[in-house]
Amino acid sequence: MKKVLIVSSTGMGDCLWATPGIRALKKAFPEVKIDFVANTNWTPLFESNPHLNKVFEYREQWYNQPILGIQLFGRHYDAIFIFHANRNFKRMLPWFRSLPIWCHQNLDWIPPSHRTKIDSHVHAIQRRLIMLENFGVKPDGGQMEIYFDPKTLDKSQQILKNYGFSPKKYVYLNLGAAVESRRWMVDRFFELAKRILNTTSWNIILGGGPNEKNRSLTLLNQLDSPRVAEVCSQPILVNADIISKAGLMVTSDTGPLHIGLAVKTPIVALFGIISPIGSGPYEVPENLCRIIKVNQNDNAEGADSGEFHFGNITVDQVWEQVEKILNEN
Repeated sequence: MKKVLIVSSTGMGDCLWATPGIRALKKAFPEVKIDFVANTNWTPLFESNPHLNKVFEYREQWYNQPILGIQLFGRHYDAIFIFHANRNFKRMLPWFRSLPIWCHQNLDWIPPSHRTKIDSHVHAIQRRLIMLENFGVKPDGGQMEIYFDPKTLDKSQQILKNYGFSPKKYVYLNLGAAVESRRWMVDRFFELAKRILNTTSWNIILGGGPNEKNRSLTLLNQLDSPRVAEVCSQPILVNADIISKAGLMVTSDTGPLHIGLAVKTPIVALFGIISPIGSGPYEVPENLCRIIKVNQNDNAEGADSGEFHFGNITVDQVWEQVEKILNEN
């Protein structure tokens, strides 16, 4: 293979799960040029990846898709691998001039002969690697990767310097998630933050995306401490580097969890009814990721979506794991 297109057009985790496969493909075929299509929100996480030739932005709105179509039109690929896509990506097919297209999902717009059948209980990273094995690509481990450019490194370092925070001496609390039902409650983050401030010398960074800005400012005002800062307005790659410099991250099962796993930051990960088997840590040592899982049987019938997912994860449970990791560092 001389030129390949990989498509990963959905969530942040879905896109980061592509990186072990990208690395394995480049190792198997050192001369191959790999183009990558990612959701426009996450492309900064891939633009410095040395294994990639070009990164294209995907926007799911139909009126934005011709922009990507024009960019891809006429580009020849020896293979197109769909690592993960929603049904609306089908609208991109008329723009492709390369066949065949391969996937591991049950996408009805891909011929059955080009769909790799895989056990549903296999981790998402492994699914991508299994598909590539059919083309002579040996797996090269499951570690995800994020690469940082000098400008990003300088900016994150300056932010920490402005707050007076030292690397590996602060806890990153990720407040956000794509949907409300995947967020741990704000009042519990508040209680956890108070315990960290009152019983340790560690600082706290409140993080997430722009949608968490108001939530973080509310907590910032309530905690009223120079040892607490927020970075929700920072670009995603800057936020990722700040996560990489944290001594600990506490997060629900959402995109930034996978940033933390990629940069090898110790994590306390909160999982709701979604099993970590298919989307949690993969080939990650226990000392780098401690999972707290909702016991689905304990949820009251008729509870709202937020309670159904995280209502039974208490501050005491999280604090127990936080203490263990902080004491190890």
